[in-house]
Amino acid sequence: MLVSGIIAFILASPALDLVREQLHHNCGMQPPGSEGAGTWICSDGIGYLGFAGILAIGWLAVVLSGCLIALLVRPSRQARPALVILAALSTAWVLGLTWHGSATQVQDQYAPMTGTEYWLEAVGPAALVSVLGIATGLLSLLPVGPLSWVLGILAAVLLTVATVLQPGLSLNIIPAVGLLAAATVRAIGVATREGSST
Repeated sequence: MLVSGIIAFILASPALDLVREQLHHNCGMQPPGSEGAGTWICSDGIGYLGFAGILAIGWLAVVLSGCLIALLVRPSRQARPALVILAALSTAWVLGLTWHGSATQVQDQYAPMTGTEYWLEAVGPAALVSVLGIATGLLSLLPVGPLSWVLGILAAVLLTVATVLQPGLSLNIIPAVGLLAAATVRAIGVATREGSST
């Protein structure tokens, strides 16, 4: 969990590129006939400090919570659901945050697409794969034995693919991969203990 948090922090720089250059948060397109027609005018870098802070707070909350759950909650029957649900919350939070920004903070009256259409273009494929990954992670809680940890591994792989599809989500999706990996390690531990006891 801690390793995934550090990796996410190191790979965080594409997040601001995503919101400014692809989603055009706090940007507006100049009207037809003006000197800058068809080009985006965005606020300066200081205008994005608040958004960066919100992403960082989400990252920190998930990493600290995940580490505490992984270290302090001993029974796997309690720890696994908590880890998977936290992964789902982290993923839903960053997808919802970027969508809300696209719906409310893009001055798209002169743009060829709406803010939400830019979100669908830039984040949509990664969002779809993320939702599949989280659904698979939640399904991994139902069975016991090898199927449980196979589904957990598949869920972590799907979220990794989502990060590759949209690196701007990595600050909050990579910790979710770590959470799913921690839950899967717990599932393998349970399967190993049950196998050795029989």
